[in-house]
Amino acid sequence: MASSTGNLLLVGRVYRAHGLLGEMKVIPETDEPKRFSGLESVFLGDRAENAVAYPVEKVRFQDSKHGITVVLKLAGIESKEAADSFRKANIYAREVDLPPVEEDEVFLHDLIGLTVLTEEGEKIGEIRDVLEMPAQLVLVVDQEGGSEVMIPDVPEIVRDVDVDGGTMTIRPIDGLIE
Repeated sequence: MASSTGNLLLVGRVYRAHGLLGEMKVIPETDEPKRFSGLESVFLGDRAENAVAYPVEKVRFQDSKHGITVVLKLAGIESKEAADSFRKANIYAREVDLPPVEEDEVFLHDLIGLTVLTEEGEKIGEIRDVLEMPAQLVLVVDQEGGSEVMIPDVPEIVRDVDVDGGTMTIRPIDGLIE
């Protein structure tokens, strides 16, 4: 049954089945894969809106050439074939079930909708999307004239994030904003 309780956040994607007893290898979509350890349930599906809840039976971690891989055993998934049927499925968790972020951290979805201002107070636009690129995050900002600007999320440019106040302050470099 799909979840109607709480805000679901993407925490991983099923890579493939692991072993014969229904375990699955998961590529974490979080900077801290150990966050899986405290979850009592997760939600599987192609979108959060239709994801189905599964109780977590066991979580363990494996080092791989791409970083840490999560090996997840969920209740009701008892065979390699059943686990394989979820290949490429998204894994979601309720935000309230995740450990809180550190003082200087935010969930990426909290950035969507923030008003971007320069240090001088000039309004640039509103954050529409956050792209996870190999080098850093890139913020897609809709400007008032209908154009968009892409802002790298690096400390030299992004000076302050005030989620409660609904703003992000940047120091734009030459040529970044037209």
